[in-house]
Amino acid sequence: MFISLIMSYATPSAAQSVETPAAKIQGILLNADSMFRDNEKETVELEGNVQIVYQGQHIKADKATVQLRTHRAELYGNVEISDMKNTIAGSHVKLDYENNTGIIYDGYVSSGPVAFSGSVLEKTGPQEFIVSDADYTTCTNCPASWSFSGSTVRAEMGGYAYIKNAILRISDIPVFWFPYLVVPLKSDRQSGVLTPGFELSDKGGFTAYLPYFWAISRSTDATITLKNYEKRGLKGMLEYRYALNEDSEGTLSTASVYDKSFGNDQLLNRFRSPNDIGKPLDRWYLKYDHYYDMPGSYIHRSSINLASDLQYPKDFPLETMNYGDSSMESRVSVTKNSKDTHFNVDTSYYYNLLQSNPLSNNEDAVHRLPEIRWSSVEKNIGETNFVYTLNLDYVNFTRAGQAYDDMVYYTDPTNGNRIRYVKNSCNTPKWSDNPNCHKVYDGTYDPETDLIRTGQRLDFVPTLSYPIKVADGVDVLPRVSYRETHYSFEVGDEKYYVRRYARTELAGRMDFSRIYGDRIDAKATRIKHEIIPEISYTNIPWIDQGRHPFYGQGQSNDAPYTSTDSISDLDLGSDYGLQFDYTDRVYDRNLVTLALTNKLIRKSWIGDRPEYQQIGYLKLAQSYDGTQSNKSQAEPWSDLSAILDVRLPRFQTYSIFNYYPYHGVTNASSRVRALNEKGQFAQVALTQQYKIAPGKAVDESSRTEDWTFSAGFISRYINLMGRLVYDANTQNSGVRNPKSWAYIAQFKPPGDCWMITFIQDQITGGDTNLRLNFEFNFDGNLKPPIPPEALDQFGF
Repeated sequence: MFISLIMSYATPSAAQSVETPAAKIQGILLNADSMFRDNEKETVELEGNVQIVYQGQHIKADKATVQLRTHRAELYGNVEISDMKNTIAGSHVKLDYENNTGIIYDGYVSSGPVAFSGSVLEKTGPQEFIVSDADYTTCTNCPASWSFSGSTVRAEMGGYAYIKNAILRISDIPVFWFPYLVVPLKSDRQSGVLTPGFELSDKGGFTAYLPYFWAISRSTDATITLKNYEKRGLKGMLEYRYALNEDSEGTLSTASVYDKSFGNDQLLNRFRSPNDIGKPLDRWYLKYDHYYDMPGSYIHRSSINLASDLQYPKDFPLETMNYGDSSMESRVSVTKNSKDTHFNVDTSYYYNLLQSNPLSNNEDAVHRLPEIRWSSVEKNIGETNFVYTLNLDYVNFTRAGQAYDDMVYYTDPTNGNRIRYVKNSCNTPKWSDNPNCHKVYDGTYDPETDLIRTGQRLDFVPTLSYPIKVADGVDVLPRVSYRETHYSFEVGDEKYYVRRYARTELAGRMDFSRIYGDRIDAKATRIKHEIIPEISYTNIPWIDQGRHPFYGQGQSNDAPYTSTDSISDLDLGSDYGLQFDYTDRVYDRNLVTLALTNKLIRKSWIGDRPEYQQIGYLKLAQSYDGTQSNKSQAEPWSDLSAILDVRLPRFQTYSIFNYYPYHGVTNASSRVRALNEKGQFAQVALTQQYKIAPGKAVDESSRTEDWTFSAGFISRYINLMGRLVYDANTQNSGVRNPKSWAYIAQFKPPGDCWMITFIQDQITGGDTNLRLNFEFNFDGNLKPPIPPEALDQFGF
């Protein structure tokens, strides 16, 4: 900005030369090396270092003629016009300074990093321009890393730019032509075509897609994508998003394709008739997530995940996001929370993914339709220290097929293990892999062998406890509970059954702690170390449980391991049988549990506010089951569990280990990460899981042992991230095979105006995919790079 001398003076009627090089005329500040005013024509001619200020505009030029009567100015040589938002430059400018319009020759207009240049720029309003033979870019470097050229551009700064015959240029090399292009020049949500993307895969071939973003309203928007596969065909995709209030939102995603490639899938055609082999199929998926915080403390949740076939999650894992799961789960629930109670109505529908035929029906899957839960929070009885809770749970287990499975037993001669499987025409446990095999229904329920799969269960559990604080850091908690479970079955002679038992518990814990660090400075960083030993004893002194086919052959129904609360297919052939879930088991009948916990908690200060962070956690626990010690094949000790959680600025680990003393193996899930302040990291993870069955030897060949190696490098112009999962179980193949891998290369050319992202990945048994997309910052705001967590989506 310049400093001008403001002068008021009277002028004669004739034209004259003004000796003073600065003046204020009709509210216009003028400054130049020389000035000549013609009062009769009402013009002012300026030459040499011309500077003009009017209504927030600062104008520079080598030469200018100002017509005071018409409020116009003609500017020559190195013209520059700037205000709070824009800068305009050119060799020759005709300006209507009153209406803020004009014509700029061989110039440009810029707003921040957004810039347009052309042979002729017509300024039609304060923020509107029409540019002929135009170039547009948001790059801050020169020459620009990318630009769009067009025959005509109509632009509104803070709005949109409409470009005719748009050509995308990379370093001035033309690479793509658009007949018409609309780009946003503002960071607010707005409708428009997004940048295209490209993919390449064996099954899909070369693929190109073009998304369109639709800003429907302030609270709703959608992305509509057309995706054309060279081999599959055209896919339509939709992602619809909405917000109901500050805490409530939802997303609906769906896609549909008439898949030509899937018609030639070998696995699919094994199960198709000869006339159908090779024919394309309609394929689709639907994923819906909804959370609604309603009045009256009600919360409505929905999570729907459906697909046309079982192969869809493998072919399109980034759409369904559940590849590797045993089922696709859909849930809808309504929850009511009050100060004293919790009430929930939940429905869960499962789509069985463990079938070989991609077009298998879903009649075998067991659903929870509905499940109703009511529970009270812990409350004191009157003014006493007694605390009580009540829990009530009702579930209806149902499915489309028959209420039970016809089962047969088979004893493996190699290891003596008894296998229980569904009766089938091929008399083999792996009958579903053979398209010529099918289930066999004899029409008669046999309580000795067949498996009940549907029914209703009502479970009621009141609990009474009395917390006792013996001394500082010493707490004792005695507890007694009663459980009554009612069953109603659709098959067999015993359609109604009741199980009742009482449970007593006594838990004690001590807390030893010490604080390290500066004890004088009130805002010094300190670390607190806590050691917490715990012991608990659980006993069932009374139980009323008769014999029923639902509980299998053992009838005792005692859960063998305290730290495991799941039921798997291994229970099919066990003495414990396969029930609905773990609630049907009687667990911790006579159990002592020992645990030792270590914690490190750091206290630091952010201004006047203290911040606490747990930087270290280690817990060891093991139980002894007196009930199991009385069995003929006694295995009273549970697995020894260890949990390690360390969160330091440059080092992190989270690990869970379970050592099984009677099998001599350890299940492990461990992750170790090293990182720096730039976000660069290296990580190693191990997942090792053995199939543990009480009283049976471990099959080493069936274990899961996956090593995952991840790393990320972040710099000014390039980001590199990669992930590799190795199958380290060499029992079968003798070699270590990669199970899945992925890498992301993100290039950020100079100019801070765009990014190029290249992704290649392969998931176990799936296709190899290459993806290429571009992120242009049309509005001048740089898009953030892909975070390292993006690799997690390829870790199925």
